[in-house]
Amino acid sequence: DIQSSAICMDKSLAYVVASNGGIDTPAFSVLDGADMAAPDELAYPVFVKPARSGSSFGVTRVDRADELDAAISAAREYDGKVLIEQAIFGSEVGCAVLGNGSDLFVGEVDQITLLDGIFRIHQEAEPEQGSENAVVTVPANLPQEQREQIRATAKSIYLALGCKGLSRVDMFLQEDGRIVLNEVNTLPGFTSYSRYPRMMAVAGLGRSELIDRLISLAMGQC
Repeated sequence: DIQSSAICMDKSLAYVVASNGGIDTPAFSVLDGADMAAPDELAYPVFVKPARSGSSFGVTRVDRADELDAAISAAREYDGKVLIEQAIFGSEVGCAVLGNGSDLFVGEVDQITLLDGIFRIHQEAEPEQGSENAVVTVPANLPQEQREQIRATAKSIYLALGCKGLSRVDMFLQEDGRIVLNEVNTLPGFTSYSRYPRMMAVAGLGRSELIDRLISLAMGQC
């Protein structure tokens, strides 16, 4: 869907729309053009990222005020609109969603365990061999009840943002159980190491049937 993809591609817009739909999002601010942040007004750590990019390109974790300008410059190599986002502490979890309207099939929940840095498998030399700095587990190593809460939240986010067809919904699970939106990828990968088809497969929907359903959904929109 063009409209929902445009919204989800711009993380600041996605946060505003999702928040209006009752979804928890990180605190954030936006820099446009040549605007610069007031480093002493931020609560560190923060993540500085291009508002309209993906695969962790241009993303920097900033722990001190003197690191901020360099991080903003790095983000601006990918987008003139920069997002400064309050760091969320918790597990990175994701959920694959398929369908239109209320007729949705939701895959299993996965969980990213970072060894260091940030998850950036698409920037690695041999991603098909697995991430160099993270382990992706599906189903997530969480109680069934908590996984169901994450799946329900993924559906709510998908609907709040008007998604259609397919999307991968990435979230943070905090220690207090709060589930916070990270981002929504409306065109997730289908490679051998991609998360979306793995989550669907564990939920019982193999790659061939998944592709058949996507074609049927697309034909129904024609």
